[in-house]
Amino acid sequence: MEFFAYSKSAPQILSGEVIVMSKQSAYFTASGLDDKHQVKRIKKSLNEIPGVLSVSANIQKNQVAVDYDISGTDVQKIKNHLQNIGIDAALTENQDHTM
Repeated sequence: MEFFAYSKSAPQILSGEVIVMSKQSAYFTASGLDDKHQVKRIKKSLNEIPGVLSVSANIQKNQVAVDYDISGTDVQKIKNHLQNIGIDAALTENQDHTM
């Protein structure tokens, strides 16, 4: 049986190879999330971090959600990156989706 992992670029799969992806989702409360331009900047910036799979943000709820592969990054690096671009972020939840 073969398993395929989702990533920005498709991995090369060898016959019989099993790939385990350790995906997690981090949810942050983000003060400083003011408008759609800020959301676009956050998404673009976080998507440049190796291991980040997807980013979504909700201005009304001041929330940022990041799906990431733990082999490429971790929640502290993501939080630090948010702070480096001027977003005061507090982790509210981190979910493990290991496959």
